[in-house]
Amino acid sequence: MDTKGNILVQLDKSEKINKSEDEIIDLSLSSNDYVESFKFHDFIPSKKKSLVYASKVTKTNDPNSESIGILCLCFKFQDEMKGIFNNLKEIKNKECLTILDKDGVVIATSDKYHVNLGTILEFNPNSKFSFISHGGRDYLSKTCKTNGYQGYFGQEWYGHILLPLDYAFVEEDDNLNIDQDILLAILQGGERFSDELKKIPLEANNIQENLNRLVWNGNLNRGNQDKSELTKSFSRALLNEISLTGEKTKKIFDLSIANLTKTIILNNATYVASLMVDIMDRNLYERANDCRWWALTQDFKDVLTSSSVDKTNNSKLTEILKYINSLYTVYTNLFIYDKNGIILAVSKEEEKHLVGMQLNDNTLENTMKITDNNDYFVSNFKRTKFYNDDYTYIYYSSIKSNENVVGGIGVVFDSKVELKAMLEESIPNYKSSADEKRFGVFTDKKGLIISSTSGDLKVGKTLDIDLKFLNMVNGESHSEIIVYNGNYYAIGIKCSQGYREYKIADNYSNDIFAIFFSYISSSDLKISHSKEIFKEISGNKSEDTQEIGTFFIGGKWLGIEIENLIEVVSISKLDLSPTMNNDHYFKGTIIYNNSAVGVIDIKNFLDEKVEEEYKEVVIIKHFDKDSENYIGILVNELGDIPEVSKARIKKIDNYLLGNCTLINSVIVPLEGSKDDKLLSILDIEMLKNNLVE
Repeated sequence: MDTKGNILVQLDKSEKINKSEDEIIDLSLSSNDYVESFKFHDFIPSKKKSLVYASKVTKTNDPNSESIGILCLCFKFQDEMKGIFNNLKEIKNKECLTILDKDGVVIATSDKYHVNLGTILEFNPNSKFSFISHGGRDYLSKTCKTNGYQGYFGQEWYGHILLPLDYAFVEEDDNLNIDQDILLAILQGGERFSDELKKIPLEANNIQENLNRLVWNGNLNRGNQDKSELTKSFSRALLNEISLTGEKTKKIFDLSIANLTKTIILNNATYVASLMVDIMDRNLYERANDCRWWALTQDFKDVLTSSSVDKTNNSKLTEILKYINSLYTVYTNLFIYDKNGIILAVSKEEEKHLVGMQLNDNTLENTMKITDNNDYFVSNFKRTKFYNDDYTYIYYSSIKSNENVVGGIGVVFDSKVELKAMLEESIPNYKSSADEKRFGVFTDKKGLIISSTSGDLKVGKTLDIDLKFLNMVNGESHSEIIVYNGNYYAIGIKCSQGYREYKIADNYSNDIFAIFFSYISSSDLKISHSKEIFKEISGNKSEDTQEIGTFFIGGKWLGIEIENLIEVVSISKLDLSPTMNNDHYFKGTIIYNNSAVGVIDIKNFLDEKVEEEYKEVVIIKHFDKDSENYIGILVNELGDIPEVSKARIKKIDNYLLGNCTLINSVIVPLEGSKDDKLLSILDIEMLKNNLVE
């Protein structure tokens, strides 16, 4: 429109408006910068609100030049937000994504039937999260203000998500894709988890250990008391049921905590990767646009169709290119070439040595093929003399006059700077090169690094990652916990999908993968694997049976006749003994029945490597000249107390044993049993004679 608001040209022919009196006219004419406005504009009467970017048009490029009109770009805001929301929303969570203005009015929504445009929502950008009610339903909500992008912050708008409370904490499926014990170890070793969360599984383990201890001691008391067989059987069944219920509860609890840990770790990884590749697609879409738009410049056509390109014409091309490049700083150079591939002009003084150089046959051939103003082509990502022998993309389009190709334009993208900036801007609260625990990478489908925020990952090298992650279709994403360089990382990966016609409706195909790495912990974690509790089938009532209290030292399954067992107590009751030899088997004392009981560690006598901490002390009684004495042994975990047929208890021949072992017999598996695990019985006499006296 002109300076009076008369509309001279408009692309949308459905808007039958000839004159505007909108305030954006005066705002644009009085500003040396662009004007951004989101409201009702009288020159777009079909929209209640529209997003418009406007700038005055001046007669020349001189800052004091006369204003001769106004250019307005009317952004398809709702269409654009629909595409963004579709990429972000998680349908199964029933969430609603919105954009709010400074007053909390919804100006964009992912679901108008859920939260409609114009709705006023309660929001607090300074809160980690909020609980709100809307439309008779309770929600978990979160509000975020923009971090900006390359210095642009836009208007005072907020991202706002509403997640129904009845879906917010729905359990994920049980397919963890990673060992549950590793997830729980990651929870304890990871830096991003709060102390409160870390305490939950530890306290659950303590509860279960206390329960197991109570059940074990209950079974010992039951077995050593003079009660009827019926009473003993009932007590045993009741105690076992308590133990099984506790174990089932703990397994469910551990799975829930593992799932929660996985969710915390992975929920952001895919989002960041999606943001990275989305920004890249949108950004490079503009590069494809630029070369096509500038190829339409009439001055370029006039020079290239003249009989000869003299110094005057060359200077004209150079000045135009310089001016364009001064506004579009994402390029290190722009150049014009004729139909023979000879470079006639460049935008940068330091690139003047390229003038007169002839482009390769492939570039010239691709240029001559372009007969449509909508077409372009892009070089492969490789080293080029146009970019100081470094890796980049060059975007090309032909320049036509009267439907004949008379030359072309090439724009050299500053990939080293711009691609890295896209990655950095996508990582929340990124702290430049100091933040090596979170980094982003662009690669092609073969793993060739296009850009990276990590100083260790050089452009042109191959990323050391399983190629299965790069076997995805356009728009597909994935997240997983992996070990990379000796550490656990959450990675989010997404394959590019293009933007508008770019890589979708045009002839350009170049799949790029955005990969976000987020450090979790060292892979050298202390992982506690729950021991499998081997269950024994009780012997027949007609058989002579023996109850065995079982436990684990390292990976060895051991047992002692129940008559020789007194009680099991927590290792927290152990009073460690000062010693000059840490390898000595005597470890300290505990108080039992007002007496000091010595505690020993027998792992070295079992030739068993014990990596996990001891948790229990099993108190054993032994007799010395008709007096009852006690000794405690350290164990890692309690097992079952089975009642087995004495016929299955097989003594080991003395001539094989000698004085070199604490094992005197084993319990063989039942015939036909799938379980071939041997239960070894400790020799109390050997313990007493060799380790106590």
